[in-house]
Amino acid sequence: MSQKEIRVRIFNSEYNLQGENSEKVERISDYVDGIMNRINTESPNQSEETIAVVTALNIAEDFFREKETRLDSEKELSQIVDEISSKIKGINDLLDENL
Repeated sequence: MSQKEIRVRIFNSEYNLQGENSEKVERISDYVDGIMNRINTESPNQSEETIAVVTALNIAEDFFREKETRLDSEKELSQIVDEISSKIKGINDLLDENL
């Protein structure tokens, strides 16, 4: 796919971004805009720079939380696969002994 120029509005400023999927770029931009506006509402006297940094920290926190959740899920699934493999091996051993 080719890159397209996509115009978005984030925190009252417009940006020309590049992306293959305009819906995805717009969805991400809306997400960032929503967080920035929420932070501005909660702390209205902060500079745009402070709001941007706090927004970045919020997004990073969400990212690391999701990453940790994914890693925990992968560990859990790996344990389940190991248990199933062990049970299958046990069944195969029993079948070999009785055939």
